[in-house]
Amino acid sequence: MSSTITVPEELRRRVKRLASLLDVPQHKVLEMLLDLFERDLLEEEDRSVDHDVAEELEKAEAKVEAEDPDWAERSRKIEKAVRRGLTSELFRGNWGIEFAEEDNA
Repeated sequence: MSSTITVPEELRRRVKRLASLLDVPQHKVLEMLLDLFERDLLEEEDRSVDHDVAEELEKAEAKVEAEDPDWAERSRKIEKAVRRGLTSELFRGNWGIEFAEEDNA
């Protein structure tokens, strides 16, 4: 079943632009945004990590970043995308293409 909702023109343009950038249908953008909102609103789980574990992970990350700066940059881009709610399914197996396009921009 399909239905319509009325949204302000500016919001419609933003959804359309995001859908185009992500190459997904507009309803998928709205679904992702609602998922993020609900998660932020309803999520109450404790995300604390043991201090020693966090420290060792930071050391390992620093070592890898120092040895492979290109990997480090790609890793930061992926982490940023995940924090914003983007998932690998949205990229449809084209990770290298997105990185190459962004690097050349």
